[in-house]
Amino acid sequence: MDKDLYTVLGVSEDASQEEIKKSYRKLARKYHPDANPGNRSAEETFKEVTDAYEILSDPEKRNRYDALRKSGSGFFFGGDGRPSESFRGDIGGFEDILSSLFGGMSARGRGDRGRGPGRRRATAVVNVPFADAARGGRVMATLDLPSVCGTCSGLGGTDATTCPECGGSGQVINRQGAFSTMHPCMTCGGSGRKVTKTCPVCGGSGSTSGRETVGIDIPAGSDDGTVLRLGRPDGSLLMVRLRVLPDKFLRKEGRDIHCNVKLTAPQAVLGTSVKIRTLDGRVKVRVPPGTQPGAILRLPGKGVSARGIQGDQLVHIEVELPAGPTGREKEIWEQLRQVEGRPSRKE
Repeated sequence: MDKDLYTVLGVSEDASQEEIKKSYRKLARKYHPDANPGNRSAEETFKEVTDAYEILSDPEKRNRYDALRKSGSGFFFGGDGRPSESFRGDIGGFEDILSSLFGGMSARGRGDRGRGPGRRRATAVVNVPFADAARGGRVMATLDLPSVCGTCSGLGGTDATTCPECGGSGQVINRQGAFSTMHPCMTCGGSGRKVTKTCPVCGGSGSTSGRETVGIDIPAGSDDGTVLRLGRPDGSLLMVRLRVLPDKFLRKEGRDIHCNVKLTAPQAVLGTSVKIRTLDGRVKVRVPPGTQPGAILRLPGKGVSARGIQGDQLVHIEVELPAGPTGREKEIWEQLRQVEGRPSRKE
């Protein structure tokens, strides 16, 4: 599989940030572990997609990646801007590029292959009410999360000695001509230590699982599919994907909040006042006389605040006409038609 970051996300190298975000959300939903229980391949793809998005969604990191990708310097990529063959086999790979370039953020960097107390990472999906996602706030979630085994400190066993293969660094460098790769040591799993007795608690995995209640700060204006990176007390990383629950009345489009309000014909013609729910509670809104179907009333400042700019709430007007008017209603509508000077249609 070609591990070029743009190829991983299925976008071109000149893709906009919106295109990158859209592609990531689509792939994240498809390969997320919750949607593919027990599918190791899907889990690995999800991690690759997430890693690629973390770089390409950050302008500074994307520039660094593009510069190296196109330089043809021979350090990680060939002159055609594609990953060299050194990264397509068993030596190193996609994760090692990320680790070497961007400080070990890869899902399979040091300590993440099952042993070692390094930078482990867990993923979770958290449901967030619409209002909390729009306004921002803190939500509490109880999750099943892995943690470093307290018995073996994440090493997977006891009687640990310095790994003879990597000398305790946890990393091995392979040089092939002009190309160099750095990847976690396969002997110690990237921990830098080699154990002789398997830990009876974690069975050698270096981690245990349990339910934890986690406080998550939700940024204002968060969309469905937003991924947050949270550090945990044990030094591991928690990747949280937000699942924004829909609201029956309100919907978000950019910084603006939209809603639909139905009026009767007399209300639209004569004008009225209605109470409308906003993110800040109910407000009274005056509907001017002669309001037409499809009209939009703007409530300034009632939208989402993002990057210092406050959005509005847009009220879309719908006019309901009686589907089965009573006899009295028919008389009134007939009188109105006569006032307008339009004769009744003869049956």
